[in-house]
Amino acid sequence: MNIASGIPKFVSLGMIQQEGNPYVRDDTVFIKIMVDFGDMPKTLLPYTMSLNPGLPINVQKDMIKEETERRTQLQTRQ
Repeated sequence: MNIASGIPKFVSLGMIQQEGNPYVRDDTVFIKIMVDFGDMPKTLLPYTMSLNPGLPINVQKDMIKEETERRTQLQTRQ
């Protein structure tokens, strides 16, 4: 049995169910997602991808910033 998870406000049910919407065709949902990691170092990608996507963006950004600072401090100690 799966535990329910996700982002409940990702898209409203009304938008998906409306006639002629561009997201549903023949009982299939189409979602396009674009991810831009910009200036993020590649070593931080696994950490970033492990964050809970349900957290607000500003919280995720703060966590990534703190992890970046933590790693920088570890490197300067070595």
